Amino acid sequence: MTRHEPNPPSPSGPTRRAVLHGAWAAPVVLAAVAAPAAAASTPAPKPALSVYFSGSGDSGFIFVELLGADGKPLQQQFDIEGKPRGTDSWVTVFRQSTRADGTFSSTIPSGITQDYSAVRVSATVPGYPTLISQEQQLPFS
Repeated sequence: MTRHEPNPPSPSGPTRRAVLHGAWAAPVVLAAVAAPAAAASTPAPKPALSVYFSGSGDSGFIFVELLGADGKPLQQQFDIEGKPRGTDSWVTVFRQSTRADGTFSSTIPSGITQDYSAVRVSATVPGYPTLISQEQQLPFS
């Protein structure tokens, strides 16, 4: 009986076994290269604006917290904006500033609920897009 080699060596190129062996090794190398690229696409930290509204009828309260991209409190100006009744535009009603601990709290004057259909907070932190809070419909429910 003659022994038959399924892939005899060919002087013109690699054997099928060599090609298959190389194919098995390639995905391991690609996975190792792809992992750092995926890790590098993690979004950079951004400043955070947290706003809490509460109230009933014409009486309300606002609490604001502003943190930098590093998570530390920011002491800076921000705008309390109102949407005048009958319009879709926003206008600055008050310009306030957070304290050193990054917070601000206050009552919302009852006149605001008569002139505006909603309020929100906007803050511009240098180097970042303007931060805008959720809208609070007026009067408070």
